[in-house]
Amino acid sequence: MSPIPVDPRKGGQRSVVPEPARRRRPGPSRYAVAPVCLLILLLAGSPGAAGAAPAGPHDAGATSTGATVPTPDDAAVTTDAPAAPTTQAEARPRIRGLATPLGQVADGVLPTRDSLSAAVSDELASDWLGPEDRRAVTIRDAMTGEHLADRNADLLVTPASTTKILAAAAVVQGLPPGRTFTTRVVAGTTPQDVVLVAGGDMLLARGEGDPEQVAGRLGAADLAARTARSLQDQGVTGPVTVHLDLDHVAGPDVLDSWTDFWVSEGYTGRVVQLGLAEDIALPQAPSPADPPQEVARAFRDALVRAGVEVSGEEEADVEVVSAVEGAAELASGESAPVRDVLALALATSDNAMVEQLARQAAAEEGVATDRASVTGWIRDTVQEAYGVDLTGAEIADASGLSDGTRIPVSAVADVLVAGADGQHPALQEVLAAGGLPIAGYTGTLATRFHLPVHAAGVGNARAKTGSLPNVTSLAGTVVTAEGRLLVFAMTADRIGEDGAVLEARSALDEVVAQLARCGC
Repeated sequence: MSPIPVDPRKGGQRSVVPEPARRRRPGPSRYAVAPVCLLILLLAGSPGAAGAAPAGPHDAGATSTGATVPTPDDAAVTTDAPAAPTTQAEARPRIRGLATPLGQVADGVLPTRDSLSAAVSDELASDWLGPEDRRAVTIRDAMTGEHLADRNADLLVTPASTTKILAAAAVVQGLPPGRTFTTRVVAGTTPQDVVLVAGGDMLLARGEGDPEQVAGRLGAADLAARTARSLQDQGVTGPVTVHLDLDHVAGPDVLDSWTDFWVSEGYTGRVVQLGLAEDIALPQAPSPADPPQEVARAFRDALVRAGVEVSGEEEADVEVVSAVEGAAELASGESAPVRDVLALALATSDNAMVEQLARQAAAEEGVATDRASVTGWIRDTVQEAYGVDLTGAEIADASGLSDGTRIPVSAVADVLVAGADGQHPALQEVLAAGGLPIAGYTGTLATRFHLPVHAAGVGNARAKTGSLPNVTSLAGTVVTAEGRLLVFAMTADRIGEDGAVLEARSALDEVVAQLARCGC
């Protein structure tokens, strides 16, 4: 998850966006609220779909329970005032119908550099974005990678959660998008011992799983029912003892570069290879201290309901062991594919989930699982597999939560172009599966693009958000009025405090909305 900004801390020819004659000064904030109210607003938000992990420390409010997006500016005006919405569905923003069918975005008219720069110069001049020398922007043609506008594009800036775009690009190199994670139950050292073996699924359901969901595809109750049948077939009677094997891609559950605050306040969960979807961390609602033990308890309870006598106290921790090599399998189940798990992690900006996936992918490539090894692998993979120049860049973790990450927006845009132009189908699959939230609708963009000035971007733009104290970032794609797909990456890493973060986010949303309107 990406942190909210109130945490105490978290080739082609190029053209330059011209400076406007008059810079727009910050007027009265559209988000002028008392600090306490602001905190409540930032922390508001709930999962937008059943089983979806919520937004976190970089991007508060991954979803909304009732946020509205104003009607587009050019919507037809009626004489009868519409009834006030009474349900969340009615309050949802509406995507405007197309005058003509959407064709191939590669066939759209390519904006000229001068006209595009002029179209967004006013929005990029907003003083809510902080000092001019700390605003970094690049806008590209998605199909060719041609630079259409740049400002400080190669400046090393703090990207916050847009770091996850680079991590995702590396993950799909180590883990095929169709791969699933297997959770197993095997026989222990005696017939009365069973071992629950972690396999990388941290999104199990407590009860029965739902094969249509990403979070909760497999349930602890599913494994228990299968285990109960196997024990019955083997004639095992008497109480059984449940154990845990956590040897799969072992590593620290809290990165050494994270502060205690991030974990204790729920801005990130713990990096584990076995967990329940319901235990995903939320701001002000941290994950349990030991998520695998929560799974073990859920499994043990489900065994009892399945008619198996289980030894030990109901709430007691189970013993952690290493399963005997070649032990007989009693039960197993599969997670959702990597493609969908990674897309969920990106859409909800879940820090722990991205770190866990990066760790698994690095281990698959024979890399050690400590933080330095995993981040080094991400850097090397992005450079070698995608040809992205990361000279001078620093990657402190896979999620963007740690201090010390410095990446130019040009590198983020390079990866997005690689995911859009068809040359890297694995990355394209993840982004198409929802890895880039839809403006006004899903993930960390569900509560963004909500002012009338943003309307053109609603349902059009798809982007990864990033927020840290004094930092706001946005990187993704948008289709222009002429039907051309553009890639953008923007970061301002020295914005003001309190309500300034909302204004800064709004300014970036305005830039994207202008690109959507662009007939240039």
